[in-house]
Amino acid sequence: MRTTDEAAEKVRALLFNGALRPGDRLPAERELSTLLGIGRSALREALRALETGGLLETRLGKYGGTFITAGKASVVSGAMSDLLRLSSISIAELFEARQWIQGSLMPAAIERLTEEQIDALEDNVNQSAAAHDEGRSEDRIRINVEFHNMLAEAAGNPVAVIVVRGLTQAWQELMAEVGSEQVSGGVAFRRELIKALRARDEQGAVKALSKILRTSEALYKELAKRRAQELINSAAINPPPKRSKTTASAFKA
Repeated sequence: MRTTDEAAEKVRALLFNGALRPGDRLPAERELSTLLGIGRSALREALRALETGGLLETRLGKYGGTFITAGKASVVSGAMSDLLRLSSISIAELFEARQWIQGSLMPAAIERLTEEQIDALEDNVNQSAAAHDEGRSEDRIRINVEFHNMLAEAAGNPVAVIVVRGLTQAWQELMAEVGSEQVSGGVAFRRELIKALRARDEQGAVKALSKILRTSEALYKELAKRRAQELINSAAINPPPKRSKTTASAFKA
């Protein structure tokens, strides 16, 4: 094991055995180095790695220092998104996974959703419709993505939230590559889903969610084809220099 890895494991041991808890400040570098029996250079690298991993955070100012966090789910979901993209998955594979995973959360969501959470979902859809009508595409995208994250949170399982956030983050990366348009019937299907949630209608909720994801999949497949054709046309007009490689989309239509 590399010295830095060993140092990181020793710091983790302090966190996981209860010696330090979320919100605690780490001892000064010299003290921590002596306590763990590791060099200060290796300790610094280890602390940087743990901060990147979401276990630590640095605060500036008079009362600053390096503090223990409660962990950041965004780090995990972001890593999942990167892994999905590096594997060059297809749009069909991404949406198939979303159908399986998000659909499987519906029974728990039906059982655990509060009326306040349903109201928040309805407000989200109203905001999305307003953003579309006003031409605020970036807001519409952000609001639509958050709708699915809110649904996952309603299931009441933090692991499921991390998984779904990884999938929706990959979806956002797809939109950044191929563009985005309002899905035909998207608002109506989300309202249909909310109606089913209020009625505690599991079958109706699963059906409505499936409609949302199927129409979204069809749209992004079409947008990916358009984008690919634009790249082909651009390359024909402005051929790249010899020996260069054109960049392909991480997602296959």
